[in-house]
Amino acid sequence: MIKNKPDLVVGILEGGGYVVNRMIKESKIDSVIFKSVKLQRDNPFKNSKIIKFFLKVLPYIVLNKIRVFESKKAKESIDKINLSEILKCEINVDSISNIINVEQILIIDDAIDTGKTMSIVKNNLSKIFPGTRIEIAVISWTLTGSIIKPDYYLYKEELVRFPWAKDYKGKDFEKKCFSS
Repeated sequence: MIKNKPDLVVGILEGGGYVVNRMIKESKIDSVIFKSVKLQRDNPFKNSKIIKFFLKVLPYIVLNKIRVFESKKAKESIDKINLSEILKCEINVDSISNIINVEQILIIDDAIDTGKTMSIVKNNLSKIFPGTRIEIAVISWTLTGSIIKPDYYLYKEELVRFPWAKDYKGKDFEKKCFSS
C-alpha cells in the first residue's frame, strides 16, 4: 500500500517496533535502512502487578468498555494539546542522526490516537533531515481528529487489540477491532 519507496523506515517503539520487525523479516525492499525510536510516556501504572493481573483476568467485554472509555478521554484531550510544547519535545535519535542521503522517510507505528507521539517523532526527524519527505503509516488511525494525520492506515476509527497489548489474551482472541 505504500506508494513511495523510503530510504529510511523508523518504527516507534513499542508497537511500531513489532511492525518494523515484521517488515524486516518479510521485506523484499533493498537498500532500505530500518531504525526505531522510543518515546517514554509518564505512566504510573506501567509496572503495576495489580493492573497487569486485572488485564489478564477481566473478560474482553469489560476490557473493550475500558478501551472505549480511554478513547473518549483521548478524543476530549485533543483540543487541549499544546502544539508549541510538542514542538519543544526532543527524543534520542542518536542511531539515526548520522545517516546520510535520506530523501524519503516512513514512520511506522501501530496506532495514532491523539497524535502527540507521532508529532514529536516527525518533528524531531524533520529537524535532522530538513527538506526530506516524511510519510506516516499506522495499522489503526483511531481518532480522525488527531493533531497529525497518517498517509497510510488499515483501520480508521477502530480500536485494535494488538498481540503485543497488555490486555491481549492470545488464543482466546475474540475480536480484533471494535468501534470507538
